[in-house]
Amino acid sequence: MSWFVDKGVDLKTEDDGRVFPVSNNSSSVIDCLLSEAKCRGVSLQTGKLVTSASASASGKFLLKIEKRTLKSVELVEADYLLIASGSSQQGHNLAVQLGHSIVDPVPSLFTFKIEDAQLVELSGVTFSKVIVKLKLENVQRNIPQLTQVGPMLVTHWGLSGPAILRLSAWGARYLYSSGYKGKLIVDFVPDLHVEDLKSMLSQQKNRFLKQKVLNSCPMELQLVKRFWKYILDREGLVGDTLWASVSNSSIVSIANLLKHCTFEVKGKGQFKDEFVTAGGVPLSEIHLNTMESRIQPNLYFAGEVLNVDGVTGGFNFQNAWSGGYIAGSTIGRLAAGNANLVGAL
Repeated sequence: MSWFVDKGVDLKTEDDGRVFPVSNNSSSVIDCLLSEAKCRGVSLQTGKLVTSASASASGKFLLKIEKRTLKSVELVEADYLLIASGSSQQGHNLAVQLGHSIVDPVPSLFTFKIEDAQLVELSGVTFSKVIVKLKLENVQRNIPQLTQVGPMLVTHWGLSGPAILRLSAWGARYLYSSGYKGKLIVDFVPDLHVEDLKSMLSQQKNRFLKQKVLNSCPMELQLVKRFWKYILDREGLVGDTLWASVSNSSIVSIANLLKHCTFEVKGKGQFKDEFVTAGGVPLSEIHLNTMESRIQPNLYFAGEVLNVDGVTGGFNFQNAWSGGYIAGSTIGRLAAGNANLVGAL
């Protein structure tokens, strides 16, 4: 953070700990990095692809670089190599060529596609706190991380929000192997015990016998009317139903539905909207204090090319910033030390 502030990018910290540029514009960060690279004499080459990498007996790296538009090949020799290629297959290929293994990449941090015509009508409705639990046929044992707590958002294709994204991150591989199909159980009133909820609904009935159920949701539940209607519709209670005609069994059913509302997950969200990829170079093959390979000396990795995926986007940025800083600083110190050594000789 101090590095960015020193370069003129003022930062602000949100209540949940996330850090943004005061400008609320990502170009502030991009422009800062490009400007600093230019000032430092960094050669930024675009329109080219590193297609192969090998290590010579002398310990240097030989890179084969091809231009995307012209059929020309360039060979570059390097003392140090840092692969920070994100989730690109290119980076994985280079890592394998240099002796590393790859944990198969799968999408992470994505929304859930729910096929429910009535739910679509709730698009835009948010819940400040729910408990979401994922049930998958291929996972029989209890996995605590497949239950998450937090805000949730209804979208025009299903469900999103921090609780869903965290669930997708922890369940990324399980969801991948299940074809992104399963059951999602949502507790919409996590701070209320089901018996207290039943009692609250019964009291509401006794107080408002002559009122329509649709128009008199218990205030304590703080549910928007559209969602209350959705719950009543699922219970078969039409708009004109009065509290006086609601049976005790219906009250029990409404309470159970609010505490254990089941949705069929039919896939990931649309448009390949996942934010990050799980998988990549295993952390066991990296010295995390320097980001250097344990397999190939002077080879470094940083960012999403590693098998790291955070439970929100910010953690993935932090992984990229921190890993890049550690790797770059380490290479800089080694290169400067070797230059001094040559000078002394």
